[in-house]
Amino acid sequence: MTALPAIESWPRRTPTPTRTRSRRREPDRVSLRRPTAVTAPDEARRAPFVALILLIVGVGLVALLVLNTAIAADSFAERSLTQQIEQLTIQEQELQQEVNRAQAPAALARAATEQGMIPAGTPGFLVVKPDGSTQVVGRATPAARQPPPARTP
Repeated sequence: MTALPAIESWPRRTPTPTRTRSRRREPDRVSLRRPTAVTAPDEARRAPFVALILLIVGVGLVALLVLNTAIAADSFAERSLTQQIEQLTIQEQELQQEVNRAQAPAALARAATEQGMIPAGTPGFLVVKPDGSTQVVGRATPAARQPPPARTP
């Protein structure tokens, strides 16, 4: 046996009459008021939103202009500092060359004779032995002053 009721016991539908398309629908009542624009309330609600968007875009453009100006100013400062670094690098190289020339053996000898120094003679060495005694190695000679160069009148 089935749980469904018999088909005969179902409620029957009654057919509905079909409407014809030739009839026009008439308005229920005629209004004598002046028609208002449908978009007026929408524009009133939309105006603050549009103003806000324009304000945000304007502030963004002004911020970009200020940022661009600051970047340009920094670019000029960077260029100036780069030129200054190049000049200081050249000056450092010139000073290093001057120091190298002053440290050359011939320049040191010339500077020593100008200050009255004389070249050393042959040196002698003391060798200390493990028992604490010393031994002289080589023969030490005193430095001799060389005669000054002859002056021409």
